[in-house]
Amino acid sequence: MIQKFTCFIFLLLVLGISAQQGDYRSIITVSGFAPLRDYRWNVGYMYRLNERWWLGTEVAYGRKGMTPYHIEENDYTIFEVKPEVYYSLAPDSKLKHFISAEFSYLNHQSKKINEEYSDETGSYYHFQSADYERTRQALSINYSILLHRESSWFGFMPKVGIGIAHRNIRYRNVQGKEYGVEPINVFGFLNDRDREQEGFRPHFNVDIKFIFKF
Repeated sequence: MIQKFTCFIFLLLVLGISAQQGDYRSIITVSGFAPLRDYRWNVGYMYRLNERWWLGTEVAYGRKGMTPYHIEENDYTIFEVKPEVYYSLAPDSKLKHFISAEFSYLNHQSKKINEEYSDETGSYYHFQSADYERTRQALSINYSILLHRESSWFGFMPKVGIGIAHRNIRYRNVQGKEYGVEPINVFGFLNDRDREQEGFRPHFNVDIKFIFKF
């Protein structure tokens, strides 16, 4: 996997160096936060339709052993796709500012061993093994800024956003389930993903992307 990722970065460098300086219609992005914070690699593509409008999409994938840090589970896979429409606020400026609308879909599946969870009734259990599934659909409005030199093929794009998400968390095929007493947790959000749940919640985007122009 490391060899494949190294080859991909090399391809980006070749594309960037061969691009016409100052005249680009495409951008490839690589998330700087995703492999460290979200346990997955996130790669995206942006295409300029005209001076104001851009279309883009991002695809993220992760499993145990792919990233520097990973969830402490026997095995897991995370897949996410995020199509996005960008509007340039200052197309004639060297410093590009974008407002964008983004839809995202995430699917996270894993095998949990000797852990605990709460079901939708609030009952707390210890279990020997279970299949864990988390899905999320989200819609957000983002602001991003393109930090680069016109003569360079490389740059950075900080991004922040807020929106709403629908999340569904389920534990299936639970083996060796026993009633337990839930520990007191002053910061309740810390074990939020260990609860079966379905509903809407706020959604936040914070990222810094490496960009490759061509």
